[in-house]
Amino acid sequence: MPWAPPGGAGGGVWGEGRLGVSAESAAPATQSRIKWKTTSTSTNSLYFHIFSGNDGDDFLVLGLRSGRVVHRFNLGSGIATIVSDRLNYNISIHTVTFGRSKRTGWLKVDEQQNRTGYSPGPLVGLNVFNQLFVGGYNEFTPELLPLGSRFRQGFQGCIFSIQFRTRKDGKFQALGQPAGYPAFGRSVGQCGVTPCVHVRCMNGGTCVDSGSSVYCQCLSGWKGALCTETVSVCDPEHSPPPLCSHGSTCIPLPNGYTCQCPLGTAGLHCEKAVTITDPFFSTNQSSWMSFPPMSIRHRTVVELQFQPLSPDGILVYSAQHLGARAGDFFCLSLTSGFVQLRYNLGGGTHVLRSTRTVDLHGRTWHVVKAGRTGHQGFLSLDNEEVRENRTERMTTLDVATDIFVGGVSTLSFVSPEATEREPMSFTGGLRELKINGRELELTETGAIGGTNIGDWDGTACGYKVCHNGGQCRAIGADSFICICPSLWTGSLCNQSVSCVNNNCRHGSICAPFTVTSYSCICPLGWGGTHCDTKVSTDSFRFIGNSHIKYRDQRFNTRNLKYTQISFSVYASSSDGLIVWMGMAEHEDEDYLAVGLEEGNLKIAVNLGERLVLPITFKNLSLCCRKWHDVSLNLNRTVIQVFLNNKEILFEDSDPFERYVALNFGGVAYFGGFEIYRNVSVVTSGIFSKGFEGSIRNVFLFGDGNPVLFLKNGEGFNVFEGTD
Repeated sequence: MPWAPPGGAGGGVWGEGRLGVSAESAAPATQSRIKWKTTSTSTNSLYFHIFSGNDGDDFLVLGLRSGRVVHRFNLGSGIATIVSDRLNYNISIHTVTFGRSKRTGWLKVDEQQNRTGYSPGPLVGLNVFNQLFVGGYNEFTPELLPLGSRFRQGFQGCIFSIQFRTRKDGKFQALGQPAGYPAFGRSVGQCGVTPCVHVRCMNGGTCVDSGSSVYCQCLSGWKGALCTETVSVCDPEHSPPPLCSHGSTCIPLPNGYTCQCPLGTAGLHCEKAVTITDPFFSTNQSSWMSFPPMSIRHRTVVELQFQPLSPDGILVYSAQHLGARAGDFFCLSLTSGFVQLRYNLGGGTHVLRSTRTVDLHGRTWHVVKAGRTGHQGFLSLDNEEVRENRTERMTTLDVATDIFVGGVSTLSFVSPEATEREPMSFTGGLRELKINGRELELTETGAIGGTNIGDWDGTACGYKVCHNGGQCRAIGADSFICICPSLWTGSLCNQSVSCVNNNCRHGSICAPFTVTSYSCICPLGWGGTHCDTKVSTDSFRFIGNSHIKYRDQRFNTRNLKYTQISFSVYASSSDGLIVWMGMAEHEDEDYLAVGLEEGNLKIAVNLGERLVLPITFKNLSLCCRKWHDVSLNLNRTVIQVFLNNKEILFEDSDPFERYVALNFGGVAYFGGFEIYRNVSVVTSGIFSKGFEGSIRNVFLFGDGNPVLFLKNGEGFNVFEGTD
């Protein structure tokens, strides 16, 4: 067999070789196609390998072992192994397609059935070096390879073509840079006989030896490595080719095909652009939208308006896994015209159903509010409420999939317990969807995914396009005007008439007072009628819709296992949030909170998993418009509270010390949160509203100087002194 240098023309390579490929692009998903011929019945040889280095665990490998093709990969949390049936050695040229996407891997050898396998553990990325080895390894000592990827020797035989891709929607490409040229190798020779001698193309196909690869040129209507697969109506090879527009997905049907349209497109072939203001879903078209996962672990409250045209369909769905073994799930759906809530926290499925059916003739926008707090579920349809009396030990909902609306991307992956009947998409219109008080933007730009979504009325008018009671009037299919009520103006009726020519300064907010007057909501550090007077104070007054957001400049040097905060407080009302140390962006984040409930001091701590219930000191009132000194020490899990220099609490909140650090992100809120955020929603009901009163002399972590709010803080509606 003559020897040829790497990268030369020829029918294949044998022995041991090495090629360069970008591993960064290979991390999310990889797939390869290989045609090869063995020259021996070697039972333990390696011919395709990507690895993470001598000290790493990650690898992706393909090899032969005991007459079977073995595909293994490790993402860092365990090895996935997929093994083929025994090779048919009556076949001279073997074809292998293999790869992985996240934790799922697959392997198809010749005409054998496709096999899949899953990587254990939570990791989904393949972190490898930018080197790919074919046929062997440059310093081939099995002990140098990661455990699980070791083979006794390099591959012996001919490899006719290798194609590789790193994205599902990408194209297969030859390896090397430029394509087909390896970086370097060793002991790689030229196969001397054309592989077409050994290739039997079926159904009239003709074998073509291109020099660097061999393939079957199939007659019209056939495809595949050996022309054994029928060309689908959705394949580009089909004559005529499918007419689905770019970005859409062709789905073969018994008679013809249909096009699944991505968000923002519609029509028979997804050739039309569509603007979605209030989405329209269709069961017949398997419609769905998806949004990023949200923190709904301890509490899930879904509010939406819908107008159904069919008695069955999924409204909202999220689960621990997208598959038949879904784990925990939450599903709001229609069943025989009734609204049904089903959820599973790990201890069995909870089922709640509305007391009456909905109108299915497109005449009524129904309002539903459903969810659960802990294990306790509730469901309200048009203000008729159903509550559940069932109790169980499980109280948290652990979901990780996207939030699906109006259907699910793959209906067969919906948990069998999530719907009473076969799962299907919703048919009708849907608007104003809120989850835990956060409104989702039901548009082609607000969702992260979706298929076959139309607009409810086919115009640019939507439920909330015009603000403050403005009436939307469509102009053609793509534009509109808002007819505003007397107190509002602007293209969207979102400008108060009295604020049109306001004099509010320094980034303040204009708030309408009457038809002809307004007031200015000043940012922190400014006061006066038009927020044009600089404020310098050591005592800050809050009026219920005020807040200061402070960023701790020394956060990175803090010992988070020991937290201390002290301040003086002057209360003007009996309820409200005084201090919240924490990011306050997701409900599961750590926090240390202080506030008032019915005039009494209330403390809440979360170091993880909400293991400690809020504590209210019912015999300790901060009343009578007097200054009180409050100090809290959190030493790992031990809470110590002082009021007016007197210890009122010394308690170990978790003797097991499951969590010991307050990861508050260097952020502390005083008096409340941003104007657009509801205190009760952000704190999951721990506190009902913002603080009314004054705060001064705030010290963090025992620092010698008080917090400088005007230097490192921001906020609105904060005044000087006391009322």
